Amino acid sequence: LQKKTELTLADLVGQELISYRGNTRPADELAHAARAQGVALSPSLEIDISISAVGFVQAGLGVALVDALLPWHQFSGLAVRPLAGGPEFPIALLTSRARALSRADETMRDDIRAACSAVLGEHSVKV
Repeated sequence: LQKKTELTLADLVGQELISYRGNTRPADELAHAARAQGVALSPSLEIDISISAVGFVQAGLGVALVDALLPWHQFSGLAVRPLAGGPEFPIALLTSRARALSRADETMRDDIRAACSAVLGEHSVKV
C-alpha cells in the first residue's frame, strides 16, 4: 500500500483494518461507500475517534481508515494516503440561538474554520 499515491476501498480488502465503531455516522458512511463499490470491509479494531488509531498503527496492528482532519504526517511511523471514492463527512459547529457567542467563542469558531480550511481547502468550508 505504501507504493501507491492514492488508495481505494478495494485496496483495503484483506488488510487488518482499524476504523470507526459500527452504528456511527463515519462507519455507516464508509459501509455505504464500500457497498456502492462492491467491497466488504470489516474492521478488526474499532475506534470512536480517529486519533485513537495512531497507537494501533504505530504498533503494527493494522491500516487505519480515518478522516483527514488531523495532521497525520506529523506522527512518526505513519504513511498517509488519500482515499479515492471515499465518503465526505460533514463537519458542524453547533451554537445556541438563545445565547450570543462570547469573544472567546468567536475566536475559537474562527480558529476552527481556519483549521478546516487549511486541511480541507477553502471550497469545502461553509459559513
